[in-house]
Amino acid sequence: MNTAPEFAAYPVAPAPVYSRWLAWAVALLVLSGSAGVALGSFIEPRMAVVGGALTVLLWMLALLLRVVYVRFNRHNALCYAEAAQQVSEAWWKRHREKVALVESVLLGATCTKSQHGLQLFSPAHRPPLPAKTDEGHTIRLGQVFGKDVAERECNLAILLALQWQQQRTDDSAFEPLRCYWQGSLAAWQAFVEQMARCSAQVHLPERPEPWQGMQSLDALIDQLQGAPASARILCAGCQSSPLQPQSRLPAGEAAVLWVLGPEGGVGFSRGEWFAADTDSLPAVARRALQQSELAAPTPICVSFSQPNVPDLSATGWNTRQHVQDANFGLLDSLQAMVVQTLAAWYVEQHQEPCAWLANDPHHTLALGIVHPHDSNS
Repeated sequence: MNTAPEFAAYPVAPAPVYSRWLAWAVALLVLSGSAGVALGSFIEPRMAVVGGALTVLLWMLALLLRVVYVRFNRHNALCYAEAAQQVSEAWWKRHREKVALVESVLLGATCTKSQHGLQLFSPAHRPPLPAKTDEGHTIRLGQVFGKDVAERECNLAILLALQWQQQRTDDSAFEPLRCYWQGSLAAWQAFVEQMARCSAQVHLPERPEPWQGMQSLDALIDQLQGAPASARILCAGCQSSPLQPQSRLPAGEAAVLWVLGPEGGVGFSRGEWFAADTDSLPAVARRALQQSELAAPTPICVSFSQPNVPDLSATGWNTRQHVQDANFGLLDSLQAMVVQTLAAWYVEQHQEPCAWLANDPHHTLALGIVHPHDSNS
């Protein structure tokens, strides 16, 4: 679970009821006086006075100890509350950290540039018609060739490299701190080889780190906190889903690339995740809003349908208007990167937050909110 720290209330001692203490004092004095009178024939008057004085002193000492105990208790409660507040604030400060999307590429049957992606938000947009084959229905990129999935993914990676090179405006050397890849190693090698041919100043490792969804996003946000403004992390991937005759959706394919930095673009937050067996979906959705310091859900939420979570309406988010199933087909591994990219393009265009929702390799569901670029950060 990804919940904020919670602390039980410190047990506060009740304040002394002074009226009762005064009543006890009067009672003790009366008893002492009565005892002195009753025992006047057995003890000297001086001893009776001393006994009464000792009784009063013991009462005052007991009251003093009671007051000191309450004061110490209140002081400890205040220190406990301050420490709990500091821990909570530190947790939320880290939880609200973001990174900037400096560059992005999204390739799908419906878009190859951000201008195309923004059209997906238009009510006039019509999704592509799936192609029918003997094995099932597909939504494929027309620029990609190949019959088997492995070949298509390699060609997708080559197309992704070409599109990124075409979009790049900075010709300086590019050597990211870390590279993440969603897909096969063969597709990554095709991507690296193509980048070496068309852009020699881009230096990429032979083996990237596997993209693990929210875990990887969380890790790279940690790494970019306090990093130089020029620091960059590359995240990319491509997927061509195999044909499945009984699939609920056509087999889709897409490729995504992000260049992330500490600042300079729309902000990706750590996001939240939902585990069906341990979490409450409404609570997770509320925590995502709290993470983004929003009082209400964003008007737009880019998502894929989630058959394993039938009651998405419990989030209170607009999860039906911008479902991308018909635009991209079945994308089990690349869903989150696709919707996060579309959300980022929407934020860049409209300068208002946009939510996203998709599956995750380690959780039932992942969700979050993309923020406009903060010029003061």
